[in-house]
Amino acid sequence: MSETAAPSVPLEVVQVTYGERVTQKSVVLHDYAAYGRPDGDLRMDYNFWIIRAGDTVILKDTGYDISARDWLGEQVVKDTPEALELLGIDPAGVTMVITSHFHYDHIGYLGLFTNAQVVSGTAEYEYWFGKWDNSQLEGEFTIAEHLEAVRRAEREGRLRLVSEETEVFPGITVYPVGGHCPGELLTLVRAQSGPLILASDAAHFYEQIENEWPFFAFTDLGQMRSALSFINKLAGETGATVIPGHDGRVREKFPPVEGPASDIATVLS
Repeated sequence: MSETAAPSVPLEVVQVTYGERVTQKSVVLHDYAAYGRPDGDLRMDYNFWIIRAGDTVILKDTGYDISARDWLGEQVVKDTPEALELLGIDPAGVTMVITSHFHYDHIGYLGLFTNAQVVSGTAEYEYWFGKWDNSQLEGEFTIAEHLEAVRRAEREGRLRLVSEETEVFPGITVYPVGGHCPGELLTLVRAQSGPLILASDAAHFYEQIENEWPFFAFTDLGQMRSALSFINKLAGETGATVIPGHDGRVREKFPPVEGPASDIATVLS
């Protein structure tokens, strides 16, 4: 694992919650009954992340339009365009969007960011575009409308595919880990208050990090287990704080931003 130089400009990280729902451990954790633990509710937040380096704005994931397509009973907190407006961010001014993977709730608004470089996993691209080309998207958590934004970025020379540990911006390194999706990207941010691992769907909840329990949805169970182990290994080596992708308790552990977005945006660094 290569060393990553400290960024010359401090990196600030904010989590934006655009949707939420309540689910149960037995529903979302693979083979949960085998652990012999009592069931219980989990608050599942739907998030994207903003990384600022001075005037440069980078997003990890984008959210999606819940009101247009209710997939699993998510409730709208604040849709992405309105959230960005509250935070003073013009989508046309976003420099880069890192896509953790191509599920609807992570790339649904990718088309907003018409000037951004799009960073995606090579395996993710090959898997989902292979399905699209073979008319196999029916019933998947991905639709052609969302993938078209990736294809547009490719046509315009804005798509960057990565297949190994890669520093995509000073202080921001992505790691393809697979499991939940073939090209899932873990992101390490050397933020101003200390390193953060933005797990996205490599680890949805704190229980997965603490116990290395897989999520119920995966393309490769072995890779998902390896990804959870890698998260803990990387955190141990770097001293990073791990931010699970969908855990509602993140908002309890970190303070809100100041100003009009305080009810949706959480300061991670």
